[in-house]
Amino acid sequence: MPIRLDWLGTAPPPALVTALAARDVRVHLARAAGQAPCVLASAAAARRPRAPGAGAWIWAYEGRLDDAAATAAVLDGAYDVVALAAGDAADRLAARTHELAAAAPPPTAPSEVVAKSAAARRMLTQAARAARTSMAVLLTGETGSGKELLARLVHQWSPRRERMLVPINCAAIPNELMEAELFGYARGAFTGAAHEYAGQLAAAAGGTVFLDEIDDTPPALQVKLLRVLEDRVVSRLGENSWRQVDFRIIAATNRDLRALVEAGAFGADLYERLAIVTIALPPLRERLDDLPELAQRFVERFYAEEPEAGPRVRGVRADALRALAAYPWPGNVRELRNVVWETLVYKRAGDEIIPSDLPRRVLHPGAAPPQASLIDRGAVARKLAARALNLKDEIAALQRAALAEALALTGGNAAEAARLLGAVGRGRAKDPGGTVRAMLRRLSH
Repeated sequence: MPIRLDWLGTAPPPALVTALAARDVRVHLARAAGQAPCVLASAAAARRPRAPGAGAWIWAYEGRLDDAAATAAVLDGAYDVVALAAGDAADRLAARTHELAAAAPPPTAPSEVVAKSAAARRMLTQAARAARTSMAVLLTGETGSGKELLARLVHQWSPRRERMLVPINCAAIPNELMEAELFGYARGAFTGAAHEYAGQLAAAAGGTVFLDEIDDTPPALQVKLLRVLEDRVVSRLGENSWRQVDFRIIAATNRDLRALVEAGAFGADLYERLAIVTIALPPLRERLDDLPELAQRFVERFYAEEPEAGPRVRGVRADALRALAAYPWPGNVRELRNVVWETLVYKRAGDEIIPSDLPRRVLHPGAAPPQASLIDRGAVARKLAARALNLKDEIAALQRAALAEALALTGGNAAEAARLLGAVGRGRAKDPGGTVRAMLRRLSH
């Protein structure tokens, strides 16, 4: 049975339509993209049409095209770029159409997940494909963007769904206890080890381990985690033997691990092993199509958890939704939940959330995201309590990370990096670039 190919833009040459029909592809002239594969055609390569909001698409163009324009189209979501004048245009268009038609349909999101936006749907498609394997997955995204929820989805969609998902927050476990907590220990391994302990990794046998805030793991543990990923074995504290293990690792971070690797604060080998499959979660400001339903879900959850609260609000008015959409949401979905719940707590009357109900920080025109501190005071407190803080080393690690990131952003230009870093060295320097280079030499020893 012929496969339908929606054609938008410049009409296709009749000979091409005939050639595609001979390859079981029926061209349908359309006004908008639908669920079928579609071609966006333009009369000139310089006039690339706007990407559709949904569905898979191919850019077909007349004339010559440079690689930069083709790459820009792919980054915008194009499945392929085809020159209509090329001798193999019909073959390529037919092959791509059959591939898109045969592709697995996008996963159906569970009822608790909102994914109407294109960005959220792409994320779920990546997660569904990753779930079919047992490879390690690295989830990256800003605070509050839903990394743990996505980890749970990957587990639920995987063949390991019948076994446990064990979530571990690496930042919540003191460094000196982390190895014993994860890998377990033998009886008598240390003072107080009266009984053997299998460890949290063993609890995930056949299932999935979710390591949140993986960037907060100490170097010694990173080495052991690499051995787990490479050889599928673990060794408990107090034992010299290695035990075979079978679980999948999903790691998550809200930091740039590449910059940490360059600064020497995260193991390069472990990063490469974790980052084979990487899923970047979009921030809320890039998935605003999801915001109305998310806000409504949070209204309903509030009353499910607080059934005696009043007045009873049924939803968010359109102008209040516009105000919410104009806010940059540095805390992402978690911050939206908090804003909705705070609004309902202080709501005086009425059955709709209106703009005057919203917190003033949300309504402030041109509000910019607050600058988050680079210092996690909770982590500092935990290390102090565990007598595990080395202030000199921590400062050096922060300096290495900042220098590496600034140099990466400026293509290695030390003077430009100094301008990004603000005050460097011991005060105003005649040669700030020289100061950056001197700091790099000092920190590399």
